[in-house]
Amino acid sequence: MGKVKIGIIGGSGMDNPLLLENKTEKKVTTPFGDPSDVLVIGSIKGVDCVLLARHGRSHNCSPTNVNYRANIWALKQEGCTHLVVTTACGSLQENKHPGEIVLVDDFIDRTNQRKLTFYDGTCPEAHGICHVPMNEPFCPRLRALLASSIKALGYSFHEKGTMITIEGPRFSTRAESKMFRQWRADLVNMSTVPEVSLNFMYL
Repeated sequence: MGKVKIGIIGGSGMDNPLLLENKTEKKVTTPFGDPSDVLVIGSIKGVDCVLLARHGRSHNCSPTNVNYRANIWALKQEGCTHLVVTTACGSLQENKHPGEIVLVDDFIDRTNQRKLTFYDGTCPEAHGICHVPMNEPFCPRLRALLASSIKALGYSFHEKGTMITIEGPRFSTRAESKMFRQWRADLVNMSTVPEVSLNFMYL
């Protein structure tokens, strides 16, 4: 593999451009339209990084209205080799506490209004129609590296977790949350899908 460049999609509260050193801003467009905001290009401890605020820096994109395809395409277009994505979420299990990090390894999709693929035959720059496996949606090697770093820093975390993504913008009802727990979901949010499947397909 050549030089690593990390794409960071920052969720609510984790999209601060001050994370980066020597930063510049770049406005881009893609075959799928404009991403949520400008790309902030810089580095963290000597590693090239590109930060994108998922909901825009003014937080003006609801989870349903985020242009997920443009976001992922823009980061790939900028040369990102890996994606690290943060997301605000709620716990569905008593052993997952506020403030703890969870390295999600699987997901359940409960969205219903989102474009889930690049490969629907509508974009000449994508490669036709594809069916993509999702048996291991999150990179195990990258998750292991993150786990090692988190341990070294002394933070509390969980090495695995299943995320259920709902459409939003409303939160789940008590009945829905009870159902999600019965499905063995650990966390609930509004943005992992379709980011994870788009990343798997294109990066």
